[in-house]
Amino acid sequence: MALTSGILVTLAAVGFFLQLRAELADWLRRLDRNGDGRVSAEEVKGIQLLERVLSFADEDRDGMLSTEELRGALRRRVAQGGQGERSLSPPPPGVEQKVCRLTVDGRERSFIIQVPEKREGKLPVVFVFHGGGGQAENMLVRTNFGPLAAKEYFLVVYPNGWKNHWNDGRKAVRIASQQEGVDDVKFVRMIIEHLAKEYPIDRGRIFATGVSNGGIFCHYLAAQAADLFAAIAPVIGGLAEPVAKNFRPSHPISLLVIQGDADPLVPIAGGPIAGSDRGGRIISTEEMLTLYLAHNGIIGQPVEEPYPDNDPNDGCRVVVRRYPPGREGVKVEYWLIQGGGHTLPGSPRAGLRLAEAFVGKVCRDFDFQEVIWKFFQSCPARSTDITTPATK
Repeated sequence: MALTSGILVTLAAVGFFLQLRAELADWLRRLDRNGDGRVSAEEVKGIQLLERVLSFADEDRDGMLSTEELRGALRRRVAQGGQGERSLSPPPPGVEQKVCRLTVDGRERSFIIQVPEKREGKLPVVFVFHGGGGQAENMLVRTNFGPLAAKEYFLVVYPNGWKNHWNDGRKAVRIASQQEGVDDVKFVRMIIEHLAKEYPIDRGRIFATGVSNGGIFCHYLAAQAADLFAAIAPVIGGLAEPVAKNFRPSHPISLLVIQGDADPLVPIAGGPIAGSDRGGRIISTEEMLTLYLAHNGIIGQPVEEPYPDNDPNDGCRVVVRRYPPGREGVKVEYWLIQGGGHTLPGSPRAGLRLAEAFVGKVCRDFDFQEVIWKFFQSCPARSTDITTPATK
C-alpha cells in the first residue's frame, strides 16, 4: 500500500512538471525580446519562479536560459520521479468511488466522487478543486480525502475544470475557461442537484476547498454562491481583483485561509499571478481578509498564536490567527506559513521534493486535510430554508 501511494504521488508530480513546462516555455517566448531563443537574468528579474528556474537550469552557467535548457531540466526532474501514465487511484477501504458526467451549456463535464460505504444520517459534502492545468484525477492523488471521508462520514467531490482551469473571476487572457465565459458556478450547482438525487446529502453542510486556481475559485464561489456553501478553505489561492471590486456575498460564509508568504506564483501581497498580468491579478491576503471580516460582521480582535514546529527541518513556521464569530456564528481563520511556497502543507516528501526548486518549500508541521475538515466541522451549518437559484 505504501509503495502504491508513493508511485501515485510521484506520477502526480510528473503531471505537474509536464503542465509547468508548457507554462514556462510560454513565459520564455514572451520575455525573449531579441528572438534568440534565450532570456537573461535581467529579463526574468522579479519573476520569482523563472529566477528559480534560471538558477537551476542554466547548464552552461552563462546567465542565460534557453528553451532547450528548460526542457532538459524538466526532463531530468521527470526522470527522477518515474515514468508512466497517471491513472485513477483505487478507492481506499470503506469508500465507493466513481466518475460522473454532466452536460452543462453544451459542454460535457465530469467529476469524481468518493462516498463512505457506511453512512450515518445526512452526508456533508466537500468539494476539492484542482489547480490550474490540473485534473480531478491528480487532485484526488494529491489530496485523497477518501480515508477521512470513510472515518468521518462525508462525501467528497473532485470536479474537472474546463480545459484544466476554473473560471475564477480573474479574466485571465491565457485561460480558456475564463475567455470563453464558462459558467463553473452553474456546473457546481448541477453537481449538487445530481448528488441530491443519489445520496442523502446535507444541504446545510456543503463546503469547498481548492488549491491555487481551485483556491481562487473557492473565493469566487463565496461571492457567487454563498447561498450554497457553509464554508470555504482556499489553499495558496487569493481573491481575484475583479471579484474583490464588487464583493457582496448573499450570506455570511465561514473562511479558512492557508497561504505561504514565500509563494512565487500566488503573491501574498497581491498582484499578478506568476508575475504576469496574462494570468490575472489578485488582491493581498490581508485585503481579502478585511473584506470577509466586514461582510461577516466580525469586529473583535483575533487571537494569534504560533503552531507547533513539528518538523524543524522543513524551513517553515506556522502562525494561526483566529477571529471571534461573526453573523450567524460564522468563523474566519488564517494559517500563515512563514517560508512556505506554492505547496500543500503536510504533503508526502516523495515527488514534491523535486518541485521545491520551482515552487518553494513544503510545510510539514500539519496535515492540511485534517485541519480543513476540523474547521468545516466547527462551522455553523448553512440555513436550508434558502431557495437555491435555478440553473439556466
